[in-house]
Amino acid sequence: MPTEKKKTNRRAEITKTAIREGMLTLLEHTSFQNVSVASLCREAGIGRATFYTHYTGVMDVVDELADEAIQAAEEKEGDPLAELGELAEKIQEMGNSFELEPFMHLLPLCQRVAHTPRFNVLFRDHDISEYIIMRIYRRERARTVPALMKRTGLPESRADKLFLFGVMGAFAVNRSMGWKKDEEWEEVQKLLLTYANGGYEAVASLCKSREENTF
Repeated sequence: MPTEKKKTNRRAEITKTAIREGMLTLLEHTSFQNVSVASLCREAGIGRATFYTHYTGVMDVVDELADEAIQAAEEKEGDPLAELGELAEKIQEMGNSFELEPFMHLLPLCQRVAHTPRFNVLFRDHDISEYIIMRIYRRERARTVPALMKRTGLPESRADKLFLFGVMGAFAVNRSMGWKKDEEWEEVQKLLLTYANGGYEAVASLCKSREENTF
């Protein structure tokens, strides 16, 4: 890549970073509903023409922040449910003495994203939090739905609905708790993980029974 083009790309990325950081700063003290291109430009220290060189509107900035947050919280590729059964057994065996921290990667992606300090503000804003959750759902479904199909025996359409239920349910619970990561939150997560694992086992048993009864 020519040196001049590298400099141009670097300047563009610096500007876009300033805009994204400006959005996060604004959301610390105002709702997304009150964020405008003008206020974002003032916060980022740029002109409107510069903003529109990179984005068509403030939602484009939210999309980039959401994707950046998701990428930062994503774990290695593979079956996202592989360790859930073992984890549920440990929770039942050890009860209150079980430490969840080493197994945070098994929590739904929305929770891992929300508890990244830099991006927490996105989830505390009611105007955009559900939009971001649905973006996470659409991004993760290609990886999680096949894992649910394998775990339960459900067809793709049903596994997709089960995944949506899990994503939106986890979102609702965490929003009701203010996205705070404290002792009560940890106990609730243990409960939800145990509940999810038992539910998957029950669905798998039901699917197997139906399959056997067709012969």
